[in-house]
Amino acid sequence: MSRPYNFIKSIVKDNYELFKDSMSYEDAMDMAVSNVLKPLDVKSVDHPSITFSSKEEIRDFLISELQYEVNINQGVEAGEYHTLTDDSGHIPWYRDKVATDKIDFKFWKRYRKYLLNIRQWPVPTVDRLDEITDDIIERLEDPTIKDRAFDRRGLVVGYVQSGKTANFTGLINKAIDSGYKVIIVLSGMHKNLRSQTQMRIDEEVIGRDTSDQAQVKRIGVTTLPGEGYINVDTFTTQNDSGDFSRSFAQQVGGVQPGSDRPMILIVKKNVSVLGNLIRYFRESLDTLSDEYVLQNSEGESILNNLPLLLIDDEADQATPNTRASANDTGELDPTSINRNIRQLLNIFNQKAYVGYTATPFANIFMHHDNEHSLYGKDLFPSSFIISMEAPSNYFGPVQVFGLNESETEHGLPIHITVDDASMTNSDFLPLRHRATDVPDHIPESMKEAIKCFIISSAIRRLRGQGNKHNTMLIHCTRFNDIQNAVGRFVEDEFNRLREGIANDDNDIIQEFKILFERDYIRITTQMERVLHNWDEVRANLKPAVLKMERRPHIINGTAGDILDYKNREGSGLSVIAIGGDKLSRGLTLEGLTISYFTRASTLYDTLMQMGRWFGYRTGFEDLCRIYTTDDLFSWYRHISTAFEILRKEFMEMSRQKSTPMEFGLRVLSHPDMMATNAMKMRHTTTLPLTYKGKLTETSSLSGDRSILVNNSNAVEDFIQALSPFPIAQKENTYLWTGVPKEIVISFLDAYISYRGAPASSTKRIIEFIEKQKEDDSPNDILDIWNVALASLIRNTQEDLVQIAGLDIKPFTRSIKEEFINNRLFIQRLVSPEDEKIDFEIETTATSKDLRALLPRLNRPLITIYPLLIENYRETSEDPVELLSLDKMPFGFAISWPNNHNLKQSTYDINSVYEELELANYD
Repeated sequence: MSRPYNFIKSIVKDNYELFKDSMSYEDAMDMAVSNVLKPLDVKSVDHPSITFSSKEEIRDFLISELQYEVNINQGVEAGEYHTLTDDSGHIPWYRDKVATDKIDFKFWKRYRKYLLNIRQWPVPTVDRLDEITDDIIERLEDPTIKDRAFDRRGLVVGYVQSGKTANFTGLINKAIDSGYKVIIVLSGMHKNLRSQTQMRIDEEVIGRDTSDQAQVKRIGVTTLPGEGYINVDTFTTQNDSGDFSRSFAQQVGGVQPGSDRPMILIVKKNVSVLGNLIRYFRESLDTLSDEYVLQNSEGESILNNLPLLLIDDEADQATPNTRASANDTGELDPTSINRNIRQLLNIFNQKAYVGYTATPFANIFMHHDNEHSLYGKDLFPSSFIISMEAPSNYFGPVQVFGLNESETEHGLPIHITVDDASMTNSDFLPLRHRATDVPDHIPESMKEAIKCFIISSAIRRLRGQGNKHNTMLIHCTRFNDIQNAVGRFVEDEFNRLREGIANDDNDIIQEFKILFERDYIRITTQMERVLHNWDEVRANLKPAVLKMERRPHIINGTAGDILDYKNREGSGLSVIAIGGDKLSRGLTLEGLTISYFTRASTLYDTLMQMGRWFGYRTGFEDLCRIYTTDDLFSWYRHISTAFEILRKEFMEMSRQKSTPMEFGLRVLSHPDMMATNAMKMRHTTTLPLTYKGKLTETSSLSGDRSILVNNSNAVEDFIQALSPFPIAQKENTYLWTGVPKEIVISFLDAYISYRGAPASSTKRIIEFIEKQKEDDSPNDILDIWNVALASLIRNTQEDLVQIAGLDIKPFTRSIKEEFINNRLFIQRLVSPEDEKIDFEIETTATSKDLRALLPRLNRPLITIYPLLIENYRETSEDPVELLSLDKMPFGFAISWPNNHNLKQSTYDINSVYEELELANYD
C-alpha cells in the first residue's frame, strides 16, 4: 500500500512532539523516525520528486528536513494585528457559532494540521493565524441565514512576502466550513502567479492536483493521517492555460447550490476572464430553482442563498478605478477590471469582498463615497481594515533598509553599492535607457554578485541547507531583448566561474577568497551569525556550483521559462532568475539569497513590490546581499519609513475604535516619488503636517466608556508627573512652567483622541514634536512646555472634583450634534483669554499674532480641561440636561509657537481625511 511522504512526515512530527520533553532533541527525533519507519516497505513511500532506495535514505532525508524546520522555528514570535471595523448593519455570528459547536471545521482542522506537521509552522504562529482569520470572518456575515442580503468589503494589509497567501487560505478553509458556497480568488495579472496561487489552494484547501483532471491525485491536506478528499467543484487548474473557461465549466456541469460542494475558482484579474465569469453566473440564473434566484429592487435576477467570498490578492493592482467618476458631460464608467469586479459582486445577494495587499496606497486613496448609477459603490474597504504585523523571523523593509532618522533601526549591513550601472552616464544600462540599448557586456558589480551567489550557496551547504531552494535575482530592466542579452552574458560569466572551480583554477579561487574575506567575514561578524573559515567554504564551492542550473532562467512571458520549485522540493532548485515585470509582484522566489536590482521606479508601491528579497531567510540572513545603487537604497529607506507611519495610522485607528469611513489616512510624501500611479491618486490632496502658529483643541471627544476611563487615568498621571515643577495659580487655573517635552509626550501617548479629528490626533502631534529633532539642523523650540490645568472659580466646595490632589471645578460644554457613535462634538473648547495664562505682560494680541510673542514664540502651552457635557438641544426651549457618562471627559488644547524655524512634513491624504474637520483653529 502506497504511503504519501507527507503522511509519514506528519506521523514522525507527532511522535517527536510526544518525546521531545522527556529526552534530548537527537534522541527524540531518532526514536520518532525509527518508530514510524520500522514497519514500512521502502517502495511504499511516495515522494513527489524523489524515489528512495533504502530506509536509511528516507531516514536521513526526514531527519534533515525536520531538523532544519524544527530548529529555525524555535523562539519565533507571532506577529500582532490591528483592526478597525464598521458594524453598521452587521450581526455578530461567528464566535457564537464556534462557542456552541455549530460549525464543523473539516477544512480548517486539516489545514491547521498541515501547517503544523508539514510546513512546520510554530504553534504560536498557527494560533495567531487562527485568531486573525477568526477576526476577519467575524466581520463578514453569516452565510447560512436564508434570503438575508449582505455586502461586506474589507482590506487586509500585510508585508511583502510575509504570509498573506497563508492568511487568505486559512480564511477560505473557514469560510467553506461556515457555509460560503462560492469562493473566487483574483490572483494577480500574470498566468504564472495565477498558477502559483492555484498550486497553493490545491495543496492547502482542495487536496487534489488539478493539473491532471483525468486523475484524482491526492496532495497536501488530503495526504495527512486520517484525512480524505472532500468534494469541491473547481473549473480552474494549475496549468498555464488553466484559467476559467465558460466552455470547460459547461462541460463539467454548472453551479450546484443544492449540495454541500463548494465552488473554488482561481482566476487572473483579466477583463475577458472576469467577463466570462459574469456571463457564466448570469446564464446559471436560467437553470436554478426559485430558492437560488431573487429579483432585486431594479427588477434584475440575481443569485440568492449562494453566498460569495471574493478574495482579491494584490488588491492595489488593476482593481482601483483610475478614471474620473464624471466629467462635464456627465457620469463616466469605471475602468474595465474595476467595473467587472463590481458587476460580479452585484450578481450575488450575499457577498463579501476581502482585498489583500502589502502596498495599500491605491486602496486607501479610492474615494470613499463614490457610487455609480449602474455598477454601484466602489471597492473602498468600508467595512474593515486589518493591519497584520509580521512574525519575529520576518526579513522585511525595516530590517533590511532601516528607517529615516531612527536611533534603533539602521538596517542590515547587506547592501552592496552598485556604481557601474543605472547611473546617468553608465556604460551598462544608464538610468533612462531604451529598449534598443542592448548591452554588449555586464558590469563588474553583477559579476561580483554572481560570485556571492556561489559563496552563499556553499555556506548554506555548511549550515545543513544544501537541499533547500536557492535563488539569485537579476532585475535591471523591463525590456525583454535586454533581459535576454544580459542572460547570455550572465551564462558566460557563470560558466567561467564554474569551470574555474571545477578545475581548481587558482586565479579564480583567489577571486572568491578575496570577496569572502572582504564581505562575508565582516557582515557575518556584524550580524553575530556562525562564521565559517575559508577552507570550509572552499571545500563546498564545487558541490554548490555543480548543483546550480548552468543557464539562467529568464522570466519575462516570452521565453516560456518557469521556476519549477515544486518538482525539486527534495533536492532544492539552485538557479539565477532574470526578469522584469513578471518578477515584480506576487511571484515567490524560493530561498532568494542574492538580489541584483537596479531598475528605478518613482512609485512607492511598484518599488516595494519589486523587492522580492523580503520574506523568511532564517538561518542565512547574513548570506543575503542586495546589490543596488545608493539612490535606490535611500528611496527604499524612505518608503520603509512611509509604510511604518501608515501602519501607525492603522494602530491609532484601532486604538480609537475607528471605522475606515471615519478616519483620515495619510502617506508621507517624497519630492521625487509618488505613493502610487497618478491616476490612482486623483482623490488625494497634499497636506503639510505643521502646527506652526495654530491652536489645536479637541473639538470632538469620545464618549466610549473605556476611552473615558483611559483618558481620565492619563490626565491623573500627567498632573502627578508635574509635581517636581513649580506650580502657580493664575486666576482659577493651575500653571506649571519649564516642563520637558518628554512628560508632555508621555501624556499625549497615553491619551486617546477622537477618531474623526485628525488635527487633534495625539500621534500626529507627537510626530510633529519629534520632527523638530530630525536631520542635521535640529531646533529646541518644542523642548520645554508650559502646562495649565483649567478650572472655573472655586468659591465654594460645591461641584469640586479632585485631580491628582488638586481641587478643580469643571467647565460645562454643550454638544452641537446628537450623541451618536460615541461622539461628543463640542465645537469650541478654548476661551480667547485662556491662551494668555502664561503671559506675564498684558497684551491685546490674538490668534497668530499672540503666538508670535514671547513666551509663546519659543514655548508651547498645553491646557487640560475637565468637562461636564450638556446634551444636544434642537431648540433653545428644550430643557438643559447633563449627559450621564461613566467618567468625566477631559479635553486639551495646545497653543503653538508661530515660529518660522519649526519643521514640517508633507503627506498625501485620502478623501476621508479631506472631508473631516481638519481643524477648528481660531
